[in-house]
Amino acid sequence: MDSFIAALKVQASGRVVGVDMTDGQLEKAQRLTRERGIANVSYRKAYIEDTGLEAESFDCVISNGVINLAADKPAVFQEVARLLKSGGRLAIADIVTGLPLPENVVCNADLWAACIGGAAQRDAYQAAIEDAGLSIERVEENTGYQFISDRARKATVKWGVISVSLLARKK
Repeated sequence: MDSFIAALKVQASGRVVGVDMTDGQLEKAQRLTRERGIANVSYRKAYIEDTGLEAESFDCVISNGVINLAADKPAVFQEVARLLKSGGRLAIADIVTGLPLPENVVCNADLWAACIGGAAQRDAYQAAIEDAGLSIERVEENTGYQFISDRARKATVKWGVISVSLLARKK
C-alpha cells in the first residue's frame, strides 16, 4: 500500500522501489502493481539492512512498522543513510519502548508477531538514527494506535510501548 501511495506522490516522472524479503509479499505487490497499471513502481527482494540499491539515489525512504522487526536497527539506519541523497528524508512509523525490553519479551514469538518483541528503547532507536548521519526533525506519538492482544496491551503499560511517527533528514 505504501508504495502505491508513494507512486501517486512522485507522479509519472518519479520512481518508487519497494523492498521485501519474502516471496509472497513481493508476488502480491507485483500482481497488484500490474493489475492497476502502475508503471513507476518496482520491487526488490532484499533485507532492509542490505538492499543492494545504488547509494545516494533516493530522495525519501519510508517504512511503516518494519524496522522494529529488524534485529540490527543501526545497520538499517546506516543503509538508509547510504541510500539517501544529501538532504533526503526518512519518514517512518514504528514501535518503540520507554524501557529496554527483558530477554523473555525479546525472545517471545507472540510478542514479535505483535511488533513488540523487536521494539527498541526510544532513546537508543533515535540515537541509532543520528549515529547514521541523519538529523531527527520531528517525532510524534501515534496516540490512536492500539495493540490487539492482551499480552501486547499489558506490554504497553509495563514497558511503555508506543507507536511513533518520525521524520529525519540526511545531513
